[in-house]
Amino acid sequence: MVDEKDLVIRMLQGVPGAEAEFIRMFRPRLLRCSKGFLGDQDAESEDMVQDTFLVVLPRLKNRDPGAPVFPWLRQVCLRLCYARRRSHDGVLICLDDELNTYMRRMDVEQVRSGNAAIQIQQKKELLREVIKQLAPADRQIIQLRNVHGMNYAQIGQVLDLSPTAIVERLAGARGQIRRFVYSELAA
Repeated sequence: MVDEKDLVIRMLQGVPGAEAEFIRMFRPRLLRCSKGFLGDQDAESEDMVQDTFLVVLPRLKNRDPGAPVFPWLRQVCLRLCYARRRSHDGVLICLDDELNTYMRRMDVEQVRSGNAAIQIQQKKELLREVIKQLAPADRQIIQLRNVHGMNYAQIGQVLDLSPTAIVERLAGARGQIRRFVYSELAA
């Protein structure tokens, strides 16, 4: 097993592959923390883990290489999860009430039996309709993330984009979806 301290030092020295090894080492543990906080929402949990790495990797050079890494990563991840939960930034989470209202308005039959899987599927179908209103580039990134469930790394490979570009485009597209839903609810 690779020592955390040695791995951090190799990353700081710019050794090829050290960053990927760092992510492989800590991703499973952070994913468990994120799922424990957010519930079993794979897409949201994966977003939080990737956002954690986006936050910590540039700041790693400012830390003591001998300091334990995982407690710091876990703290960043859980703070991001808490902020996500507070702000309800995920599309299905943040628009849950709005999508329910919009579904009633569009006469979409809701399942009252408590079958969450069917309810989520109905919301995804409605979301697909809302996504059609987006510009093609925004529509593509939202579909890859929220409909197909791809993580940022997979989206980056498909669209040949950096993680930062993916985050920015997703935020813009999600904002457009929110504005569309809110404008429809106000009408």
